[in-house]
Amino acid sequence: MTSQPLRTRPVPPPMTFGAPKRQRTTRRGQGMAALIGVPLLLCTGLGAVVINGYHDALAARSSTDQSADAAAGTTAAGAQPDAPNTHAPTGPDVGMAGLNPALTRAMTRAREAATLDGVTINIVSGHRSPAAQQILFEQAIAKYGSPEAASQWVLPPDKSEHVTGGAVDVGPYAAAKWLSANGVKFGLCQRYANEYWHFEVLAPATGQKCPALEANAASGD
Repeated sequence: MTSQPLRTRPVPPPMTFGAPKRQRTTRRGQGMAALIGVPLLLCTGLGAVVINGYHDALAARSSTDQSADAAAGTTAAGAQPDAPNTHAPTGPDVGMAGLNPALTRAMTRAREAATLDGVTINIVSGHRSPAAQQILFEQAIAKYGSPEAASQWVLPPDKSEHVTGGAVDVGPYAAAKWLSANGVKFGLCQRYANEYWHFEVLAPATGQKCPALEANAASGD
C-alpha cells in the first residue's frame, strides 16, 4: 500500500478580545457621559427660561422707551391695568416652590377662583435665588445705565421680595388684570404702579384694603 501524506487542519488565527472590550468600554463610557450631560443641559435650560423669561422684555427696550412704558403700566390704587406693558415678564408657569406659606395659600386660592372665571394665572417668576436676582439686577444696570434707574424695575438681592419668597410676577395680561380686580379677596395686592404683574400679600386681614401703589420698586428707598 502506498502511504498517504497526513493531512493537517489549518490553524485558525488567534482570537483577540482586547480591542472589542476597549471599544465596548469606550461606547459605554460615551453613553454614560451622554446620559449625565442631558440633565445638566435641561437644568441649565430651565434656569435660563426663568431668568430670561423675566428679562427679555426689558432687554428689547431702549432707554428712550422707559417713560412711555412706565406710563402704560401705571394704574391708580385699586384700578385695573389699561393695556399690556412691554416690560411684562413672559414665560411658562414656574410653580410656587420657594414661596412663603402666606403667599402660597393666597395664590392657590386665587388661582382656583380665577379658573372658575375661565382665567389661567401663570406664575412666570416667583422665588429667585440671590444669584439669579443679582444677574437680573446687573443686566438691568447695563440696560438702563445706573443702579438707580435699574432699581425702578429690578431690585438687588438684599431688597427683593422675590428672594424672600414673598412676591410673584403673573401672566398673561388677562391673569394680571383679573388678579388686580380680585386679588384683594385673597390678600393679594399689586405693589408697584409700573408693574401690574407684581403681587404680594399686602392685605392679609379679612376686609382689609390694598395699600396705595408705590410708583416703582425704587420709590421705597
